[in-house]
Amino acid sequence: MPKVLVMGIDGGQSTTRALIADIEGNLLGLGVGGAANHIHEPGGPERLRQSLRTALSGALQSASLCSDARFAVALCGMTGGGPLVEEICRQELPAEQVVVTHDTRTALYCITQGAPGAVVIAGTGSVAFGMNESGETAAVGGWGYLMGDEGSAYWIALQAINACTRAEDGRAPATWLKRAILEHFGVDGLGALHRLIYSGQLSRADLASVARTVSDAARLGERVAIRILSSAGRELGLMAVVALRKLDMQYSRVAVGIVGGVAAAAEPLHEAFRERVYRSTLAQVVRPRFPMVVAAVCMALEQAGVSVDESLWQRIQEQMPRFGLQAVS
Repeated sequence: MPKVLVMGIDGGQSTTRALIADIEGNLLGLGVGGAANHIHEPGGPERLRQSLRTALSGALQSASLCSDARFAVALCGMTGGGPLVEEICRQELPAEQVVVTHDTRTALYCITQGAPGAVVIAGTGSVAFGMNESGETAAVGGWGYLMGDEGSAYWIALQAINACTRAEDGRAPATWLKRAILEHFGVDGLGALHRLIYSGQLSRADLASVARTVSDAARLGERVAIRILSSAGRELGLMAVVALRKLDMQYSRVAVGIVGGVAAAAEPLHEAFRERVYRSTLAQVVRPRFPMVVAAVCMALEQAGVSVDESLWQRIQEQMPRFGLQAVS
């Protein structure tokens, strides 16, 4: 008798991941596609379709499954929502039941495993999301790279590049972040970097990747990098605090944490995040237990009627390294 299969989808601003599991919670295959965001931009719908197809194909191949395999449930945590996203997911994913939700819900699962609490998603962009005992929810941030995204990888990158241009002009102290950033992009000066950025040759994801360079510099004691990460941590902490306040949970001992690429940042960011949360709430700051694609699989199992308990969570965690999955991704 064929195995009953489920799939979790994490559709992000930079990548889309698809993870296949069977009904017992055995992880079988992982696939990665492109970005799933900005659906209403020119080419957005086709980009989402292609990202889903690439991720699905890779997951099927990784799991040694035929291309005509079908799933009981596919649960999609998507960075963008709306009827068009739902329609495309339902058209592209071969599942009896396709559940499309915002990635804030899968992110919260990484922190609380379905219990009340709050999460900050900090990858290329940033947004906070909380849920209380009554199931009421609140979101903070998520305004995008032009209107917000404070504390995100993109924001960190812009702060770092700006620190370099200010130092170049003599408006701020010199920083060896400049050398590290130029090496990151393979250019020999800020003028060349300026041309790459303003000609559109670097995407938002390309620029956001500088955040890792900033984090590496902070670990080596670079003062400007430490300052930038501390500022990012305070911004992300403020988002979490406001989400908790909106839900009257600031004096509850609920879990709060950061998921996304920025969760791998150096300690100054996390120290500032904790300080901001603890100054205003009784929440407990915790590290994410899963990456978002694994949270999506767990939610898909629950949707399929599986009781997902501590023993199953632990078994899934033990399997994650086989697929290169870490809780901060």
